[in-house]
Amino acid sequence: MFLLKRNKYSEEFILFVRDNISKYTKESFIALLEERFNMKISKNALKCLLRRYQIEGRYLDYQKQMIRSTAKHPVGAERMTKDGLYVKVAQPNVWRKKTRVMYEKYHNCKLNKKDYVLFLNGDHNDYSKDNLILSTNREKCYLHNWGTYSKNPKLTEIAILSARLTIKAKELLS
Repeated sequence: MFLLKRNKYSEEFILFVRDNISKYTKESFIALLEERFNMKISKNALKCLLRRYQIEGRYLDYQKQMIRSTAKHPVGAERMTKDGLYVKVAQPNVWRKKTRVMYEKYHNCKLNKKDYVLFLNGDHNDYSKDNLILSTNREKCYLHNWGTYSKNPKLTEIAILSARLTIKAKELLS
């Protein structure tokens, strides 16, 4: 085997690459080139060749990855993000927080943007009806500032009621 020098690719070689690049994975295509043209080429050299000759270099393994990442998930699919668990509720790409979906399902209501659903026992994987409670942003702020989140659902519920009472008292006094 010999190493090809820069810009020393034959027209046959370029046409073969252009016609077959999308049919193989990167590794198998390099092996095919080495066998068919009796030459040694690295992944980086192939990348440079594709750029230099303006060849659309989408390898088969890259195409499969792109298709998989843009595939449509079915309605009801779940995904975890840094903000929590989301559920796909409609096509083509409508996702909602699972806490809100489950609360609306249990209580047969529609929540607005200002409503928050909190976990009474602090377990973010427990979506039972008894563990979800409706709250506002202001109430949630009081709970956070007071540090009254608890693993005991009754204590958390009392803290939310206390926050509501404080908010109502401040409204009446002002």
